[in-house]
Amino acid sequence: MNSIITQVAVKVVEEISKNIEKNGISEIGKTAEDILSILKEGTLELLAAAIHEMDSAILSAKHERKQDGITVKARNVPRTVVTSIGELKYSRTYFEFKDGTKAYITDQLIGIEPFERLTKELCAELVHNTASMSMQKSVDVVGIDVSRQTVNNKLLSMRDVVTEITRESHTPSELHIFADEDHVHLRPKQSAMVPLVTVTEGIDISNDRRHRTKSPLHFQGYGMEINAFIENVVAAVYRKYDMSAVKRVVIHADGGNWIKKLGALMPEAVLVMDGFHLEKYFKQLFRIKGASVYAGNLRRSVRENDIERFTKYCTAIKKGQDEKDKKKLEQLLSYFQNNWESIVERLKGEHCGSCTEPLISHVLSERLSRSPIAWSKEGLSKMAMLRVYEENGGRVTAKSIRVSRRKTDREKDYRSKRNGFEIYNKYANEQIKAVFGGNHDWSIFEGESKNTGLCYSKITGTTVMLRSFARLKAV
Repeated sequence: MNSIITQVAVKVVEEISKNIEKNGISEIGKTAEDILSILKEGTLELLAAAIHEMDSAILSAKHERKQDGITVKARNVPRTVVTSIGELKYSRTYFEFKDGTKAYITDQLIGIEPFERLTKELCAELVHNTASMSMQKSVDVVGIDVSRQTVNNKLLSMRDVVTEITRESHTPSELHIFADEDHVHLRPKQSAMVPLVTVTEGIDISNDRRHRTKSPLHFQGYGMEINAFIENVVAAVYRKYDMSAVKRVVIHADGGNWIKKLGALMPEAVLVMDGFHLEKYFKQLFRIKGASVYAGNLRRSVRENDIERFTKYCTAIKKGQDEKDKKKLEQLLSYFQNNWESIVERLKGEHCGSCTEPLISHVLSERLSRSPIAWSKEGLSKMAMLRVYEENGGRVTAKSIRVSRRKTDREKDYRSKRNGFEIYNKYANEQIKAVFGGNHDWSIFEGESKNTGLCYSKITGTTVMLRSFARLKAV
């Protein structure tokens, strides 16, 4: 083996020397590219030689193979695998085992799976790139000859990549949660909502030019039952922080029912209307004919927490409107009334600014909905998961890559995700066990539904436990 390494090294040095003698280094950039190309070719040649040595060693072990009942079926079977530095071409032996199964032992030893044309490391790099750029650009950046459909197939067959939560040594007295959803185009001519929840320790305003969230942790729930998604988030928060030390959880949102349900499972939760959405609804209200003259009074009614006066002004505006504007006014009034407390909280000015829209834009929309692209359900599920995972500091590795699956297998995985991510469900089960010592039976609750005042939801053991925690903390 050492002699092979020496031969390849000598050959590489000779080729580099010849290149410099012939072309010089007046164009240093081109010279660097030429030398890199020579090094890549030498590396591939070295790898092919090493694989050949490995395969030869297996062939030479005739006594050991005979004892194990392994016979040779075919020799020097060619194989080409695309790596990040080019095509690796080598030959290996096809063996048959005593039970009748057949395999390329050498392929198994070097981590190459049957029918796989790309190395897992290369696939991981392609998938990582596509989190921030188009699939074609991902191919161009890596510089290999594969199609964008190949990159899409690797994305679809990727294992679930989820941020593992570690316990913080220090828990702040106040947590801030920003919740909203992105609206994405699906094929054919459909749309989907991707909920996003970001848990932070507040806003860092030390830089006047750019405020930042402190220790953000993102969660997305596309493809999940909304209750499962909420329980995943809450279980992860309890895993990360000592919630008995948290005096208040401030939830910034637009008033969606699923977000209110999240607040019901958080101790000492305060719902605060997101400033962007509040201004959007105020502007819609003021654009109705005759409403602009009441703008100051309407805002003052909210700041002074006088819902009766606010309703009175809206009633006055309603007079003389056509049916279309009356209906619009009724919808807006209903929105303000249903979210009155959170709107008042926002206008009190006691809370940090809300950044739900920037978070949606940065974490999801930048890749999912900003460009004119339509996703499949499976593709959207994987890409939303990938975006959040990498925003949380993760990086796709070869362990996350597996051989492409059939469409039916992908659909099965997509359906199973409705119950949430396995690792977060595990956190919830551990928390239940820690509290009740395993002496509990939730079967009497399973399958039942309860009107929470927001919407009907299935009751699970996790839901019971989380609601109990929230109530105990409030006592």
